Amino acid sequence: MAGKRKQVAAQHTTPAKGAKPFVRSAVVLPGEDGSDKRLSWRFCHVDRDGPWSFDKVDAGTMHEVLDKLAHFETMTVNEIFNHGEEPGKHYDVADLPNPTSRERLAELHLTDMTKISRLRLGGTLRLYGFLQGNCFHIIWWDPDHEIWPSHKRNT
Repeated sequence: MAGKRKQVAAQHTTPAKGAKPFVRSAVVLPGEDGSDKRLSWRFCHVDRDGPWSFDKVDAGTMHEVLDKLAHFETMTVNEIFNHGEEPGKHYDVADLPNPTSRERLAELHLTDMTKISRLRLGGTLRLYGFLQGNCFHIIWWDPDHEIWPSHKRNT
């Protein structure tokens, strides 16, 4: 009888007299009702070895980044990306002005992506990744505005 399992019928019990039945809590996580529209994060594609990896981020800066990400989670994708400029913007990958960024995407096997998105965290600080639905797949940390340089002062 190796390999065969004995099937056991599910047993249902009635709560003992006076015992309260288990009732699932009605507590809802903040923002859960609109979570399908609010921005969320994925880190599985983070570039760990390239010039824009998180390995050089100090603890204080990382704390600021996490605070910004938590703030963005309170907003919908439309609030972040559909204003044309800040804080979110989309670019065509083919138009990335820094050739290293396109080369790095090829090394990461992400050449099938045609649009890349960025979040401005303040000053020159940027996060780049791919937006799929309401999920932002973080790829790069760009603290010096190198991926898409700006010709404006202080950006």
